[in-house]
Amino acid sequence: MLRDLQAAMGRDLLRAGNSIPPGIEDGAIPASIRFAIHANNVVGSLAGALEAAFPATTRLLGGPTFQTEALAFVRRHPPRVPQLLAYGDQFPDHLARHMADRPWAADLARVEWAWNAAYFAADAPVLDIAALRALPDDRYPALRLVMHPSAHLLTCAFPVLELWDALRRGGDAPAAITAGTQHLLIVRPLLEVQAVTLGPGEATLLMALSAGADLAHAALAASAIEPGFGLQGTLLAHLQLGSFTAFTLPSKED
Repeated sequence: MLRDLQAAMGRDLLRAGNSIPPGIEDGAIPASIRFAIHANNVVGSLAGALEAAFPATTRLLGGPTFQTEALAFVRRHPPRVPQLLAYGDQFPDHLARHMADRPWAADLARVEWAWNAAYFAADAPVLDIAALRALPDDRYPALRLVMHPSAHLLTCAFPVLELWDALRRGGDAPAAITAGTQHLLIVRPLLEVQAVTLGPGEATLLMALSAGADLAHAALAASAIEPGFGLQGTLLAHLQLGSFTAFTLPSKED
């Protein structure tokens, strides 16, 4: 059946040996040659999609090393949806497993993937500050803020935002990077993607809000992580940045 042949082709196209699924017959050009050409095109296209999605990581690792890892990834992880822009979300985890000598490469790739996802995310309005200011003060603790659909929160084991900026500007990759936790928000509220570093309390607040916590509980979690955490200034900064798109409130009877 055609469906069985398509499934077999999907499996065999990414195998290094390019075994030919049953049902493909010889013609003017032998089936093995035709299938090998098709397989090389498919694998090459997927590896090319990874290189396009991770240009800074490519520069960090060098073209040959990146190509080796990209091909290894392609053969283990076929696309899950028929869209090249969606291919590569698991690639940072692949690097984390296979690049032990440069563990920061995985964090860099996570930043790049989050940037891509934010860039192609659905457009949405940013939350109007005036709408919040119109609320009575006693309603703020129960407020639930909705993160912008382009927002991505990352916790990296290495300070890779500076590395990313340097590589994007054509700088050289350092031989080593000192470990140090870095919290990041990547968001595209308007036309340009923004990448900002977050303090520990700030990151905790946003993660709690993104998980559905109300403002009171999110603020408590942030203060537990960072004593003296400034809630009002942090909220204002993210309202101005466009980190939120809406808010909800329970009815007073709830």
